[in-house]
Amino acid sequence: MIKPIRSFLISALMISILSACSIFGGNENQAAMVQATPTLAPTTIELTAQADATSLTAAGQIIKYTYTIKNTGAAAVPGIIGLTNATCPPINTVGNLDGNLDPGESVVCTSQYAVVQADIDKGSVTNDVTATVNGISSNHAVTTVSKAQPSVLNLTKTATPMTYDQVGQLITYNYVIMNSGPTALGPAQFTVTDAGFNSPFNCGDANASLQPNGTLTCAAIYAITQADLDRGSVATSATVSGGGAAASPPASVTVTKGGAAVVTPAPNNTNLTAGSTIQHKVVVGEWLWQIARCYGADPAKTVQANSQLADPRRISPDTIVTVPNIGSAGRIYGPPCVGTHTVQAGETWASIAQKYNADALVLQIVNGNDLTVGRVLKVPLNSAGVAQPAK
Repeated sequence: MIKPIRSFLISALMISILSACSIFGGNENQAAMVQATPTLAPTTIELTAQADATSLTAAGQIIKYTYTIKNTGAAAVPGIIGLTNATCPPINTVGNLDGNLDPGESVVCTSQYAVVQADIDKGSVTNDVTATVNGISSNHAVTTVSKAQPSVLNLTKTATPMTYDQVGQLITYNYVIMNSGPTALGPAQFTVTDAGFNSPFNCGDANASLQPNGTLTCAAIYAITQADLDRGSVATSATVSGGGAAASPPASVTVTKGGAAVVTPAPNNTNLTAGSTIQHKVVVGEWLWQIARCYGADPAKTVQANSQLADPRRISPDTIVTVPNIGSAGRIYGPPCVGTHTVQAGETWASIAQKYNADALVLQIVNGNDLTVGRVLKVPLNSAGVAQPAK
């Protein structure tokens, strides 16, 4: 009996060992199968949208939208695109033309919308869209086009003189900024952008305030070029911005080529108050006595008011000088204070001075009594009747 029992035990042990081997072997195979299952690459669809209109204008206006659908993921997506009310090209016309939207590839779609009166009444049109590629959704792309708000800034632009006849002749553009709104603007820096100049320039100080119906004035000087002389006219427009208000409507002025340039005495500058003190920014060619004459101020007292100047006879462009009690010694003209004139055959100091309402003696002194034909003279504009030291 011992022998059969021993055989049975050995057989049972062998079966157990074989079963264990089978079990462990099966788990290894299952683990290998799990590891061999590929991981799907992430797919991301990115949508951007843009409207061609910057503002709503009226019912019936057509707003055109452009949509860019891009695969920013790592796996290709079969090209089945969904974008409501948009026209999209077939996928096989973009990228490598394989019919898939591959990683990095994009499709550009378009649509348009006709503005209705309700949009105008509401004040804006918002377009919120989502694209799908083979059922994969993109982000939301939102574009809003709003009705343009009327600016409360108004700009008036004038030119002195209105005609020119030579290269280098100076034209002064005067700007009057007005706040037509119900509330004050600023304190802020107001800036004029004029097509006649290379870059915008500041009007008033950095903390200027404009009350309702209040005004701010400034000027810029333009030198006539050979191209202007050949063309026969200079037409420029300008806008002003600042104080949180939208840019003003453009203000335009045209100066034309004429005969001999004549500067006629201008009426008192209505934007300058007689008896007030102003700050004047020096431009090329100006000198302190002539600046005082521009504003009808006493030149000697103007020199006294600028004790900070090392030499009142020599002042640099862009220097700020004080002109006190304007209008106390003559008519207020305002800039330009100095112009230029090219001497023609037969002209005299008196005839040139008459053209520019200048004082002949001052004109002669400041130009060293040199009346050579072809020479460009410095002209003290609107100085007639106030012959005082030239410099």
